[in-house]
Amino acid sequence: MFNDTQIELPQPWLVRVSAGVARVEFILIGVLMVAIFAFLMLNVVSRAVGSPVIWVDEAAVFLMIWVAFFGASLALAKREHLAVTLVSDMLSGRMRILLSVLVDTFLFAFFAIFAVILWRWFDPITLWNAGSIAAFSSETFNFIYQEPTVTLGLPKVWFWLILPIFCLTGLVHTAAQLMRPRGDFQ
Repeated sequence: MFNDTQIELPQPWLVRVSAGVARVEFILIGVLMVAIFAFLMLNVVSRAVGSPVIWVDEAAVFLMIWVAFFGASLALAKREHLAVTLVSDMLSGRMRILLSVLVDTFLFAFFAIFAVILWRWFDPITLWNAGSIAAFSSETFNFIYQEPTVTLGLPKVWFWLILPIFCLTGLVHTAAQLMRPRGDFQ
């Protein structure tokens, strides 16, 4: 009558959201890695025939940066981020839990501060009030929306958007870690 499976307690809503975001990140990493591989193969073939496509290198680098940020966020969600366990391995169970709460709190605080910095850098309200990118740059001397990439010719802001995305997903993942019952991860 009884099976050996454990009874799962309902997870807080933010933990479920974090898991969903992590699944999306996992898929995006795969798609971006395929795109990077395709770009690099295009680069190899085009150079071999003597007609290199110069924008491919820059596009591959930007995609690698996006993969790195999505990977870092995914590592936070799965608690597989870089950790030095020397101290935590020497602690008792209760102190280890306290240390994990402290680490999660510091990570959440980091992302909260990062969000403020990004808000000030992207400054969307001033951009909206300025009415145009040129007026915004003229008023604030912030050229984030105008600076083009070297070979692609696209505004760099399209590639810098990974920073607010990473910040948002990092906030979701670290907040979810803080809400998660402390006995269910190890």
